[in-house]
Amino acid sequence: MSTYQSERPTIPANIRREVEVEAGHECSVTGCSEHTYLEIHHINQNREDNRKENLILLCDKHHKMAHAGIIDRKALYSYKEALRARLNSNEFVRGQEGDRVHRFLKTVTDLLSYDDCGEVSWVGSETGYWFEQDVYIKLSNFFQSIHIYSLELRSYDPSVRDRQDRIVDLMRQVLNIREQGNYRYNGSYCATFIPKHNLGTPEYDNEISAQKKLVEDKLLEIQKLVFELWGYVENRLG
Repeated sequence: MSTYQSERPTIPANIRREVEVEAGHECSVTGCSEHTYLEIHHINQNREDNRKENLILLCDKHHKMAHAGIIDRKALYSYKEALRARLNSNEFVRGQEGDRVHRFLKTVTDLLSYDDCGEVSWVGSETGYWFEQDVYIKLSNFFQSIHIYSLELRSYDPSVRDRQDRIVDLMRQVLNIREQGNYRYNGSYCATFIPKHNLGTPEYDNEISAQKKLVEDKLLEIQKLVFELWGYVENRLG
């Protein structure tokens, strides 16, 4: 019997993202090719139970079949277990995995670099104040097509996958700072952070310093993880 109520808690964004990534942004039913409209289903039909192990990504057709009992809970748990087995599989080809991670690192490098008067520059601490428009557009496009990351760039090697996911999460945080922060696009190469305090006051300068550090800390962590992953690639492609 369904325990659905009119009011229900929202699935936390981080849990929703984990469920989507787990399924590769595809319907979890083996062999399904209908991935145009995807929904998260509560396996035990208790919409208050938002544990990751109770959530599975389904296309709208299979979602309706699950509610109708045509696909029962036992089958849904089996599909869920198959996803875990795929993600935790160590049966990957050494060179191919190195190539996937290499493409991922090239993608990250492109996303976080911009044209600086004819030269390619990596984003730095100033991005928190002058957020390069080229970087903003590239990050926005990347997350609009995030399924490509799961399908083509995300490693099957558990020792690498967590670092890749962390890099992607940090890039999303950087994008959120730009979209949710008080930035004003100046119509050229960047958007400028606008402090709430008046120009010339210590509070104004402190706001800018804090904003720059907020972004810089995330970029430094990305750089550290990228360096570690380059070592992984060199060991497998060298």
